[in-house]
Amino acid sequence: MNHPAAECIPLFPEEEIPFILQAVLRCGKQLRKKAPREREDHLTDRLRAILDRDRELARRPVELFREVSIYERQQPKEKPLGRTDVVFLFSTGSRKPWPYFAIECKRLHVTFLSGLRLLINEYVTGHQGMMCFIEQRYSRGLGHGAMMGYVFDGKVDAARESVAQSIRQHHDKLQANHQGEMQPSALSIAEIHETHHQIGDRLFVLHHLFVPV
Repeated sequence: MNHPAAECIPLFPEEEIPFILQAVLRCGKQLRKKAPREREDHLTDRLRAILDRDRELARRPVELFREVSIYERQQPKEKPLGRTDVVFLFSTGSRKPWPYFAIECKRLHVTFLSGLRLLINEYVTGHQGMMCFIEQRYSRGLGHGAMMGYVFDGKVDAARESVAQSIRQHHDKLQANHQGEMQPSALSIAEIHETHHQIGDRLFVLHHLFVPV
């Protein structure tokens, strides 16, 4: 059964998603860490600044925001469900709330003083990783979302495979279809992959982007 909020949230237009993902991937490749253990918030702040200057994205009917609080609309509470790293709003005019497309960003393969840490759990099963979508904090009534992995050692293929392996291992917790198999993007974007999740009676597609920083 759908969450009650699903009835009042219009779907984000799927035709805009490829343009957003391509822009995020294109702009993400311009990022370079300023410190060996730079916080992902700082990287995402710079990503937002690059996206703001992207001419192709500027032509789309979406508006980019950083760290937007998501609230429960059916049973209002004082505290938000969470704060999205990056969110794109699509105006439906007077029909509100406006649908959004959220992206959660995580660090991967970071070298600490104690050595290299892959940080796969933080991406896959951590409270602020994929679970933001699976637990419907950022995905109520919506059909798509995205995860962005900042790969600190530049080994994008290894990071993607480690994430894919963890998703397969935890596919039950993630409510993932196809035993959690990460698949090539149905949008025909070569560097992006996706996983499918059955949240209640609704299919949710999570797009995965990885960039070296």
